[in-house]
Amino acid sequence: MKRIGFIGLGRMGSGICHQLISKGYSTAVFDINATNLQAFAQIATIAADKKELLESSDVIFLSLPGSVQVEETVHEFISYGISGKTIIDLSTSYPLSSKELYHKVTAAGGFFADASLTGTPTHAEQGALIVTVGGDMETYEDCLPIISTFASRGVHYIGGPGAGNIAKLANNYLSIMYVALYAEIFPLAEKLGFDTQKLFEIIGQSGVSCPMYQSNGAKIVNKTYDPSFSLDFALKDITYVKRLFDEQQMPSFVLDGGLNLLRLGHLKGYGSNDLSEMARVTRELMEHE
Repeated sequence: MKRIGFIGLGRMGSGICHQLISKGYSTAVFDINATNLQAFAQIATIAADKKELLESSDVIFLSLPGSVQVEETVHEFISYGISGKTIIDLSTSYPLSSKELYHKVTAAGGFFADASLTGTPTHAEQGALIVTVGGDMETYEDCLPIISTFASRGVHYIGGPGAGNIAKLANNYLSIMYVALYAEIFPLAEKLGFDTQKLFEIIGQSGVSCPMYQSNGAKIVNKTYDPSFSLDFALKDITYVKRLFDEQQMPSFVLDGGLNLLRLGHLKGYGSNDLSEMARVTRELMEHE
């Protein structure tokens, strides 16, 4: 059984790591936040640093905020020597960065895959994520039994390096823009004097209804903004998608509106709050008209 290394024990990473350990994998963990390590003190090896983790592992999972942190970690690994090691990036990273890291790791004698996640921290705790993998088919097949421990809803090989993150960004783009639509229309209806709770229920009986509508639309109508996915993470993902449009010299008409709304939310200090607080931004703008 392969030895596992895991870096990044945030809300998603922690649940995934617990699943790996519960399935019998010997696991070393590292996180810059010592508090995140406490839950693993009795069930995993706490690595003193990234080098120690790398040396004691065959397959290393990264669950980090984004490409900046992933690039920094992978380049550090390459400097130590990664021949025969497999690095799997679970972060939502920039696809072209993933592709570049794949080539660098391969040239250094290692293996690299981007394995993007669909699901919530609760899904991670339950081992019920969906994973889309980009990279070599051989790496996918070699690591499939490991990834399957936390992805009971499906593990899919989707293409070459970067493809896993393209799939994730496509999914997140659609999800985030749905919320942006709800964040505009319900405050407008509210300002026009509508009973938005009744409007929400009526729309929920139409073809517009979907799990995203039922969860995020309700937060916006009820003004609860319950935390699930942070506004700043949404801003990061949409910025990645914008870069892809720009590099292909393509316009992004709908995206630009959502991106500006997210930027306003960040500037107002809502970045660490839930994505649905885009509606708070809209309400505040309407109040000043």
